[in-house]
Formats: sequence, C-alpha cells, structure tokens
Amino acid sequence: MTVADRPEAAPTEKFLAATDPQGRVAAYLRDLEVRGASVATRRSYRSDLQQLLEWLDGRGGSLEGLDRRTVRAFSSDLGRRGYAPATLSRKLSTLRGLSRFLTERDVLAADPTRALPGPRRRRRLPRVLSVRDVDELLAAAGGTSPFELRDRLALELLYGCGLRSQEVVGLTMAEVKAGQAQLIVRGKGGKTRVVPVGEEAAAALRRYLERGRGALAASSPAASQTPSAGRLGASPLLLSRSGRPLLTSDIRRLVVKYCSIAGIDAASPHMLRHAYATHMLERGADLRAIQELLGHASVATTQVYTHVSAAHLRKVYDIHHPRA
Repeated sequence: MTVADRPEAAPTEKFLAATDPQGRVAAYLRDLEVRGASVATRRSYRSDLQQLLEWLDGRGGSLEGLDRRTVRAFSSDLGRRGYAPATLSRKLSTLRGLSRFLTERDVLAADPTRALPGPRRRRRLPRVLSVRDVDELLAAAGGTSPFELRDRLALELLYGCGLRSQEVVGLTMAEVKAGQAQLIVRGKGGKTRVVPVGEEAAAALRRYLERGRGALAASSPAASQTPSAGRLGASPLLLSRSGRPLLTSDIRRLVVKYCSIAGIDAASPHMLRHAYATHMLERGADLRAIQELLGHASVATTQVYTHVSAAHLRKVYDIHHPRA
C-alpha cells in the first residue's frame, strides 16, 4: 500500500500520535470551544494550562505522567502563591477539565484529580443597588444624542432585562423582536433564551432605533454600502462612535460614567443584573421564573438572591415591627 492509498488517521489517532504538550492543550481548548465555552473562558484556561506546563517542565514532568501525587503538589504550590479563592478555584477547575479530557482519550489510565479537594470559598452576597439608585442612574442617561440614546438602552438592557454585559454587546438586530416585546439572547455555553422587554426598555429601544443607531451606523467604514436584509439582521444592535460593535469594557465604562453623573457609588454592569433579580424577588417573583430569565443552568446559582432578599426583609422588619 502506498502512502497515498493509506486511509487518513482518525481524529483520536491523530491526538494519540501527537505527544507535544502544547498540541494536547490546544486540542482540549478546541474541545471547549465546540462545547460552547466563551472566548474569555478559553483565554483564562489557556493561561492556567500554560502555567501548568511550565510547572511540569521545571520539574521534569509531563502531561502523560500526571498522577495524584503530581496534581496535589501542583495544587499545594498554587495555594502557597496567595491567589484569591475564586482564582485558585478556577485554576483547579482547569486542571480537572484537562485531566478528564486526557483520561477519556486514554492518555491517562485514571483521572488523578478525582479526589483533589478544592479551596473553601467564602460566599459573599452581591451588592445590590436600591430601586432609587437605579432610577437615578437611568435618569442620568436621559439625553437625546445618538450616544446618550445608545447608553440609555444599554442600561435598560442590563437592569430592565437582566442581561450580562457580554449578552448586551452580542445582541444583533435580528434578535431584537420589538413588535413582540422580547429579545432572543445567546447566553453562556451558547444557550439561547427568550427575554421579555418591559415598557421602559421598549421605549429606550424604540428611541435608539429611530434616532440613534442610524447616525452611529453612518460612521462605519462600510456605511457607503447598502446592507442586505441578511447582513443588517446579523449586525450588532449597539454601535460605537465609529460604527463598530461595543465591547464589554465599553459597557463597564458607561455604567461607571452614569453612576458618577447620578452621584451614586460606582457600580458594575453585573450589579444591575443582580438588582434586576433581587427587586423582582422582593416583589414576589418565583425563583424558578427568575432562573429562566437570567439563563442560569441551575437554580442553586439563582438562590443567592434569596439571601439578599432575606437581608432586605430583615431591614424592613427592624424598621416597621413594634417589637423588632
């Protein structure tokens, strides 16, 4: 049989034939991408895995030689470096994911991280803006220029629809169903959900589409070309000064900017999402419904808001009950 006649190696065979550690890491990151991991997640995992490879190289180790003793030594070394619990937890999660990946492909005989303990993380309740603070924040973005109309819509999407900043910048024109007062949102892991749009957010959307987006789109280098219906539908909803898509860093900056204008403590985009969930829960919304609206895979993630609401109820009790 000539070389040309030989059948091409299957993907698994190619993987097993490649002993280069960088190649194995690259294959794992590709697997994460196929599974819907975000760009930010893959970037963090790549950094964590590069740290692992350098640690192994400094000790004459290899990915193929990972065992319980090695992963415990690596975990201990991470612990001595003084990382925050959340960062340490992510790094160990990265190690576990790679170990499972290598075990499933028979590179490792058994997963050495199966009994690896994780760091104990202190659960912190998210800071929540009051309804009054949110009202003042939104009022601060009450201008009529294209940029102000865009900024007001971004804030309404964060609080009025409970979106993550990545979901806000990822919205396309086709995913905005203004006539149906709803959004098609692509969340973490590539999961899609339908989110209702309230009256205030709908009004902000209408003003932006009528008087804001066209002016920003005209600044785009491609503005001279008449977009087809398909291209327009795939184009981003929120645009920058130059007609480009906004970044999550832009969303963070505009939230800080309008907090300063409103005279309230600086907040993050995610704090508006926290406020969205907590304020609804305090007004009797069902936890399962909030889970669906937020796009949480597990209701356990949503339950943090019950603790925040309990703190609110305690405050109300202390103020109003005669025997408090």
